[in-house]
Amino acid sequence: MAPVAENVQKVLESVKENKTTVAAVGLGGLAVAGAALYIRRRQLTPPAVGKYPVGTLPADAYDAVIVGAGPSGSVCAFYSAKAGAKVALLDKATFPRDKYCGDAVCTPAIRILEDMGVLKELMDNNEAHFADAGGFVSPMGISYVGASKEKLGEAACCAVKRINLDNRIAKKAKQAGADLKEGFEVTGATFDKEAGLWTVTAASGATVRGRMLVCADGATSQLATKLGYCTEAPRGVCSRAFVEGGTHNANFDGVCFYPKWSLPGYAALFKHPNDELNYCYYLIPCGKAGYCGDVTEADLARLHNDAITKDPFISAALGPNAKLERMRAASLRLGGQGLATTHDDHLMIIGDAAGHIDPLTGEGIHTAMMGGQAAADTLLDMRSTGDFSKASTAVYQRRWMAQYGHDFGLSTKFAELIYRYPIIMDAMASEVQRKGDAFMSKWAEIMTNMQPKTYFFRPDVAAQLGFAIVREVFEQKVLGKADKYQLKA
Repeated sequence: MAPVAENVQKVLESVKENKTTVAAVGLGGLAVAGAALYIRRRQLTPPAVGKYPVGTLPADAYDAVIVGAGPSGSVCAFYSAKAGAKVALLDKATFPRDKYCGDAVCTPAIRILEDMGVLKELMDNNEAHFADAGGFVSPMGISYVGASKEKLGEAACCAVKRINLDNRIAKKAKQAGADLKEGFEVTGATFDKEAGLWTVTAASGATVRGRMLVCADGATSQLATKLGYCTEAPRGVCSRAFVEGGTHNANFDGVCFYPKWSLPGYAALFKHPNDELNYCYYLIPCGKAGYCGDVTEADLARLHNDAITKDPFISAALGPNAKLERMRAASLRLGGQGLATTHDDHLMIIGDAAGHIDPLTGEGIHTAMMGGQAAADTLLDMRSTGDFSKASTAVYQRRWMAQYGHDFGLSTKFAELIYRYPIIMDAMASEVQRKGDAFMSKWAEIMTNMQPKTYFFRPDVAAQLGFAIVREVFEQKVLGKADKYQLKA
C-alpha cells in the first residue's frame, strides 16, 4: 500500500506545482467541447433568413416540383398547396392508374386521409373496407383471428385498391391548388446553384422549374438514382392477385400467414368491398446478401402460386373455386436501403423512393403519407424563411425519423430474429390464443405503427412474451407439439 500512497502524493504535488497548466488544459477542453456543441447546433438550426424569399421566385417557376403523384408525393402536394405554396405535381401515368401492393392502409394513414377529406370520398364510393376480424398464422400453424376494433376503439387498418387510393389523393391535391401534370415522364433534373432553381425535364422535352425538388417516384426511383442519392436496386419484392368476391371461403377481413420457408416474409389475404380479396406475398431482405431469408426474389412466383393449392391455410381460405387474376409484382425498398441521406440543398426524397417501408412488415403506405406531410411542413417552413439549404431540409429528415424512422433499426432486428427463431412467432400466436383480443390488439398496434417497436420492451408486454417463449420451447422441444404448417403434396 505504501508505494501506492507515495505515487498519489507525487501526483498531488505535481498538480499543485502546475496549477496554471492544469487549469489551462481544463479550460481548453471545455472551450473545444463548447465550440463543437455550438457548431453542431448551428448545423441543426435552420437559418432564420435565406437568399430566396417568396418574392424572388420567377413567375414561371414553382416553390416545389414533386416528381411522382403516389401517396407520398400527392400528400406533400396537398398540404403544401393548401397552405399557399405554388406546387407542380408530376406523374408519368394518367390517373386512375394501378400500383401493385397489399393495399393495407394503416391507422396513421387513415387519419391523414380523413384530414384531407379523402376518406369520406372512399367510403361514399364503397372503395374502402375496414378490417375488424383480423389475425395471423404462425410458422407452426398456430392461428388466431380477433376483433381489433373492440379493443382499439378503431380498426387498425382498411383495404383500399391503389387504383382508387392514388387517384383520389392526386385529384385532392389538384383541388387544393397543386398543378397536376399527368403523362409527364421525367428523364432528368439539373440544378442552377446561382439561381437556386431546379429544371426538371420530361421525355417530351417539356421542362418545369422549381425552388425545391421532391423525389417521390417510387421504390426504383430513377430520378434519385440519376442524381446519385440512391446507389442500390431495391432488394425486397411483393406480389398481388385479386380474388373475385363470392368465389372464396375467407370469412375474415385480414390475415397474415408466416410459412417457415419464406420467413421473415409472409403472405396475406385482405378483404376489399364487395367481398373481393387481395392475395399478396411479401419477401423481406434478410440473411445472406441477395436473399430474403432462405429464398430470393426469383422464388416469388413459385411461392405465390404454390400457396394457392399447397399451403394448408391459404388454400383453405381461397377454396377450390376461387377466381384469381394472374400474379403481378412490385419492388420494395425497405428501411432506407441504398440511400445515405434523404435531403440536400433544395432537395428532399420521400416515400418509397426514400426506402420508407417498414423492414418487418413491408408496409409503406402510412409511412409514405406521414413522410409526405413532414416534407410539406418543411417546405412551408423554408418558404417562409427563404432558406432552402441543407440545414433547412435536414428538418425534414429529423421529422420523419422522429415519426417512424427510429423504428426501422428495430424492425430489421426483429425480422432477423423471426427468420432465425420462428418459435418467437409461434409463442406470440399461442399467447394470443390464451389472452384473446386484448393481447392481439397490442400486436396490431405495433404492426400498424400505432406504437413503436420499443413497445415490445414494455414490462407488461415483454414479460408475457418472455414467458410465452419459454412455454412454447417446452411444448415444442419436450412435449413434441405437432407442426401443422406443412405444404401439401
